[in-house]
Amino acid sequence: MAQFNIHFFKERNRNIDLEVLIQFFEGIEGFKVEMDNQSVRFLYTHPRLGHQAKFVITPKSQVPDIYRLSPKFLDLNFHLEMPLLMPNYVANQLFDLVKKICQRFDMHIYNEMFEDVLAFKLEVVQKVFQMLKEAYVDRNPVIMSNYFSIKPDKLNAIYRYVDDFYELQKYYQELDTYVPLYHFLRTEKNKLIVGMEFKEHALTVFPPHLDYVFYRVNQEIKVYGATELIEVLDKYLQDVPGFIKGTKVIPKKLVKKAHKAIKKHTFEKVSHTFEKVDFKYLIDI
Repeated sequence: MAQFNIHFFKERNRNIDLEVLIQFFEGIEGFKVEMDNQSVRFLYTHPRLGHQAKFVITPKSQVPDIYRLSPKFLDLNFHLEMPLLMPNYVANQLFDLVKKICQRFDMHIYNEMFEDVLAFKLEVVQKVFQMLKEAYVDRNPVIMSNYFSIKPDKLNAIYRYVDDFYELQKYYQELDTYVPLYHFLRTEKNKLIVGMEFKEHALTVFPPHLDYVFYRVNQEIKVYGATELIEVLDKYLQDVPGFIKGTKVIPKKLVKKAHKAIKKHTFEKVSHTFEKVDFKYLIDI
């Protein structure tokens, strides 16, 4: 897969305190350090989402056309490599880390799309990353046929829910409230749908941007459109405090009334069959 690179420079010196840099990365969740005669590698795996990237120090410069850049900036042979199809939610976390590196170690950055080496500017990095991602998508229809496009704001909220899932689960554990994982599925017409399981009589959190809810009554599963179900439950739902807009929960005092309302309502029949989709094939383009 194509990569997005950010190269690090310093003004008029090439000094890197490798020991301090290693300590910096070792203090960040998800990183492990490898080194040999070829390179020093700071390998990143997002601890909850699984996406990977790496920061690398190499013996020689990896910067193309380096001689056209301002001579006052010196290449540190240190760069970030991340997949171009990285979702913006994770990409922005990595860009925030790049900002911290620049501030901590007095570095500047360069990408092949820049005119020259720059002080870190988030909006510039985001714009170039998105532009290159969109160009890659347009040029590779065969590869992209495996992916499902979701609006950036929607996918960002979905990723945040998944990222914060265990914290949310911990918060609601004492309240005996079920926090569901998303189900990512496709229909027989290859349309992506986002669903969750909801058990009868259970106190439950409803994540944002649902298409369907799989309502479990004993051993039977009934498939309901999420919009219709949320409308039926509207007066029984509360916002999850301090969390993503659209995340709802049924409080204990209203759970019996909520499930009674579901039983009384005649839902529109859902005729789709579904097949599981891997989370990594969701893309915000």
